[in-house]
Amino acid sequence: MTWTGPVSAHGERLSFVNKPAWKPRRRELPHPKPDGLKVVEARHRDIAGIRTFILDAWMIAGPSAWGWTGASEENVKALASVGHLEALITNPGVKIYLAREDRKIVGFAVTRELDGDAVELAGIIVDEYHTGKGVGTALAQRAIASAFELRYMEIIVKTEAFNKRAIGFYERNGFARDGASTEEVDGKKIELVVLKRKLH
Repeated sequence: MTWTGPVSAHGERLSFVNKPAWKPRRRELPHPKPDGLKVVEARHRDIAGIRTFILDAWMIAGPSAWGWTGASEENVKALASVGHLEALITNPGVKIYLAREDRKIVGFAVTRELDGDAVELAGIIVDEYHTGKGVGTALAQRAIASAFELRYMEIIVKTEAFNKRAIGFYERNGFARDGASTEEVDGKKIELVVLKRKLH
């Protein structure tokens, strides 16, 4: 599982860190979309499935998995709460994308508007059993394509500085390093790499 940071219903970062994006051109895809995989924007009816997916993914990966830095069981329960998910889905500045294989959620991505020109890819989670199969790439591509269609000028992502796997993933998807930042998560300082991709 890969996760880079939940956002609050108001688009503010919760306790962990953030993730990826790209320009909508098929030839830039590092991996073809797996057969049977569909990426769709989440709707209210998807809340129960998203909740189950998040809790199951946490149980499998746990706090030592990359991308979950700073997460606690309490954070994950708050992220997966029905009220929180309803608030995210109804927030016009937040988009949730679901990757489904045979109607089962196998991954999701969250974006949030930062301002009129920029959007942040605030998180991608892929089921542990589906990593390395192009699910994360398909989610990142959908998030980037949507940001492009909505006329944002750039998409940014933040990930842990030690998470070379995530940094490489974003770079393969057209992001370039644009600095560093430090965020405090539950009293712990976490060093982050900031990556950007120009859209227009």
